[in-house]
Amino acid sequence: MRSGTRDFTKVAPERLHNTINVLEALRSQPVWRPTRPWKDWQAERDDLLHRFLNEQLYPFSPFYRRLFNEHHIDPRKIRSVYDLRHLPFTNKKDIVPTPDNPTRPIDLVLQPDKESISKYAPKALAVKLLLEGLQHGRKAVEDRLRLEYSPVHVTYTTGRSAMPTQFLYASKDFERLHIVGKRLIELTGAQAGDRALNVFPFAPHLAFWQVFAVGQAATMLIVHTGGGKVMGSVGNIAALARLQPSMLIGVPGYVYHMLRQAHEQRVELKNLQLIALGAERVPPALKARLADLCAKMGAPHVSVFGVYGFTEARLAWGECTPPNHETSYGYHTYPDFDIFEIIDPDSGEPVGPGERGEIVYSTLSGRGSCVLRYRTGDIADGGIVYDPCPGCGRIVPRISSAISRRSDVGEFKLTKIRGTLVDLNGFLPIMAEATEVVEWQLVVKKVNDDPDELDELVLYVALAPDVDAESLKRRLSDKVRNAIDVVPNHIEVLPIAQLEVNLGLDTQMKEMRIRDLRNVLKAPVGQP
Repeated sequence: MRSGTRDFTKVAPERLHNTINVLEALRSQPVWRPTRPWKDWQAERDDLLHRFLNEQLYPFSPFYRRLFNEHHIDPRKIRSVYDLRHLPFTNKKDIVPTPDNPTRPIDLVLQPDKESISKYAPKALAVKLLLEGLQHGRKAVEDRLRLEYSPVHVTYTTGRSAMPTQFLYASKDFERLHIVGKRLIELTGAQAGDRALNVFPFAPHLAFWQVFAVGQAATMLIVHTGGGKVMGSVGNIAALARLQPSMLIGVPGYVYHMLRQAHEQRVELKNLQLIALGAERVPPALKARLADLCAKMGAPHVSVFGVYGFTEARLAWGECTPPNHETSYGYHTYPDFDIFEIIDPDSGEPVGPGERGEIVYSTLSGRGSCVLRYRTGDIADGGIVYDPCPGCGRIVPRISSAISRRSDVGEFKLTKIRGTLVDLNGFLPIMAEATEVVEWQLVVKKVNDDPDELDELVLYVALAPDVDAESLKRRLSDKVRNAIDVVPNHIEVLPIAQLEVNLGLDTQMKEMRIRDLRNVLKAPVGQP
């Protein structure tokens, strides 16, 4: 078998459903480093897609079988990745639970039963199961199907742009999470036996459980603190000082908050080499700021990585080792596990390599909750590219690390004449570069909290010592105007302690960095 050719089948064969065996197999595998020319992947991925649609998704997914039937789509005619563009998209609104249908997301789960196998599965699969039943008995077939398809784990969306939606994992999906965990750790250059501190919130969310799988797959000792909401910053800083990890993992805003407080407490970092950040965008300036903090604490050569993931995919993708904090070679995806498309968010048409657009995701493997042509709502400024990675040499599709949520691009009635589209994500790199700002929060609200009034943007900041507040306000206003064509109506300075409370750094799953209070009448200014 050629290098890079479906090596995942060695790790997770169809009949292997024991986590210990999977981990043993993983640890014997060479480093994941696909180097085949991208064009050589095409026929293989076409076959993977065709088989997955016809052997798994159409027969066993109530949601997609219904979708295909409603649109008169024959899955047997979908023979290539190119053919995906003929299929309808799946949107968040199609799958979120509703008061009338709270179990709606369950229709995404692959659910083989006697009827679906006999009516919709390929004849070869039905015959195979029939013969297996004759040889080993009906119960043996039922046990095998249960082992392969029954849900064993669940994660939820955070509910920031819609109602929280559950996504289920079968044993095979949890095995895949471990395979991805090994690949992620190989991208960073971490080693078996390293120690890590995970300050992601303990919750049924992808980020925490992907890190859990990383530790098992890489044989790393990871202390999972549960983040600020569980142990508080005092407990997390104590764990950081005592464990002296070589790797720190968490949400960007909270990791910065924790390291800033640790620096104020004169904590030394003797072993820290890597920081992995997920769940939010990681601007280059924030990477540089974190590395500078670490250098002041005794760790002068820290590399900061971004990790991208979303609940609907049930796995995550990482950057490889960057040469500096300003350079990113993008998130390295897995051609054997998934398909990414980049589309024009307005027309839905595909865009070319490297062009800005919305990320659309399709799974090529897995059980449990599976999605096809799922519109993430995330916008990749640099799209997706397929050339060899300049950093690590891997030849896989790489998604631009400059990603923002389309749900944060909203229309604001800033004048009485017309609405203005404002990408609130534009504040993130600006504020990361403002080294005089220790913490910040952006609030969108109605003037005087009057629902009939205009919208206004209020930027709250906590400043470093001896900063000229009025001069900083003018510079920030100019930078925001140049970047996103609007300026905050007010920039107000708050004490750091109050702003930390408003952000919810020790009380919320994610810091409340950008808040929209237009639907919350009479909310106290500057309060969560």
